[in-house]
Amino acid sequence: MDKLLDMYHWLRITTTIEDYVEPSYYDNLLKPYIFAGKSDLDIFKDFLKQDFKNSNTQPKVLELGCGNGRVTKVFLNTIQKYNLDLVDLSSRMMKASKSNFKTYKNIKYFVSDSINYLEKNNKVYDLIFSLWSFSHSVHQILNKYGIEKGNKKIKKTIIKTVQKNMKKGSQIFIIHFDSLSDEQRILIRQWRHVFPIFKRNSIQSPSKLIIDESLNELFEMGLIKYSLKHYIGKPIIYDSIDKALEIFMNFHMESFFNKSVQCPQIINELTAYFQKFKRKNGKIYIKPGCYIYRIKKNI
Repeated sequence: MDKLLDMYHWLRITTTIEDYVEPSYYDNLLKPYIFAGKSDLDIFKDFLKQDFKNSNTQPKVLELGCGNGRVTKVFLNTIQKYNLDLVDLSSRMMKASKSNFKTYKNIKYFVSDSINYLEKNNKVYDLIFSLWSFSHSVHQILNKYGIEKGNKKIKKTIIKTVQKNMKKGSQIFIIHFDSLSDEQRILIRQWRHVFPIFKRNSIQSPSKLIIDESLNELFEMGLIKYSLKHYIGKPIIYDSIDKALEIFMNFHMESFFNKSVQCPQIINELTAYFQKFKRKNGKIYIKPGCYIYRIKKNI
C-alpha cells in the first residue's frame, strides 16, 4: 500500500459519505458532460426557460443534492423570482453553497439526506430538481435498510412526495446516470465488492429501477404524466490513465476504497478497463450516459 501511496499521492485523500470531497477539489475533478450537443447544465437551463422563466408567480422550488451549487447557480441565473430550498447531506458542501450565494435572498439550506428530507417534509413545491445526486440517496437507504425494506421506504416516499408535496402542474426534473454506460459499468463492478445491492451489474442500478417502478405506479393512479429520455454522451477525455484513476477513485467512488484492502485490486481493474479506451495520443475517451426524467402532476 505504501508503494501505491508513493505512486498516487491522491490516495491520501479520504472522505466520508456525509462530507464528500472538498468543494474546490470537486470542481477540479469534475469533467464536462455533453449530451446531444448540450451540457447537462444547458439541458436543465432549457427546461427552466421553457416552463418557468416567464411565470408571473414566485415558484417554490426544491433542489436535492445541491453540492456546492453548480446547478443552483444555473437556476438563480435563469429564474428571477423564487423561494428556494437547498438540501445536501454534506455540511462541507452546504457551507460552500451558503458562501457562494450569500448575496441571494429567499434561499433556505437543509443538511439532510434527500430521501429522509422528502419523507418528513410537508411543504408544497412547484418544482423539484436533482442533477445526478438523487441516486446517491436512494442507494444509501438501500444499503442501510436492505433491498426489500429500503425499496418500500423509498417508493412510499416518492409517492408521498407527489401526493402531498406537489400541486396540479408541479414538476420534477431529474438527471440519473446510466449504469450500463461505458463510464458507469466499471463503477458498479467495483461497488459490488462491498455493497450487495449492486450484485446484478447487467441491469440498471437499483435507484433507477425503484424510480421507474414508483413513477409507473403514480402514472397508473392518474396522478402524473412523465417523459424519460436516454442519452449517450460525448466521450469524456482523460489526459492519462493516472488522471482517470484519480477521478474515478476520488470523484465517482468518493475515495471510499483509498485505504481499503481492496485498493490494489481495484486500481488494477480500473487500469485494465481504461486500456480499452486508450487512443494513440495516450488519452482515455470514455462515454457517459444518462436518463432525463420530466414529471408533471396532473391533479
